[in-house]
Amino acid sequence: MRFRRTVSRVLGLTALALLVGAVAALLWANVSVLPRWTVYPDGHAELTDLDRTQVFSATFWYSVLAVFGGLAIGVAAWARLRRIGWPVAVITGALAVVGGLTCWWLGEVFGPGPFAERLAAAQAGDQVAVALRLQAPSALAIWVFAAVAVPLFAASLGPEMVRQEAPAVEPAPERTDVDV
Repeated sequence: MRFRRTVSRVLGLTALALLVGAVAALLWANVSVLPRWTVYPDGHAELTDLDRTQVFSATFWYSVLAVFGGLAIGVAAWARLRRIGWPVAVITGALAVVGGLTCWWLGEVFGPGPFAERLAAAQAGDQVAVALRLQAPSALAIWVFAAVAVPLFAASLGPEMVRQEAPAVEPAPERTDVDV
């Protein structure tokens, strides 16, 4: 595969990784169940026991979306770059990081906003949801594992890709004119 074509495909896949990350961020912001602090008349706020169980909801949903987002990036990278050989795994890992960081950043932007400001403005009886935050940054690795698994499994379990070379031209047999 030519270098320009490869660079062009990698740039297209980078745009796709950004798009996958943005869609995952929208889903993450909408499906995460965020615990809510209840503000009391004396000014203190508390979490109920039920809300305490929802503290890791955001990280759970980020991880679930990371599996699907990583697989989507991995399939696209394998489909477009499988002819370049082993670098497809490295490029796929980098694309997955781009998608995961995009999801993380945009998800926090799409979330309810900074918690401290909303809590300070709350009145007695209000319930204030915590900010959408990723509690375990190591969940970003799920994007990479899911994405890189696709080309690694496809390369090891799929048909062998052999370069087709032009058939060798055999020299014509030498002619010997011998009269017997």
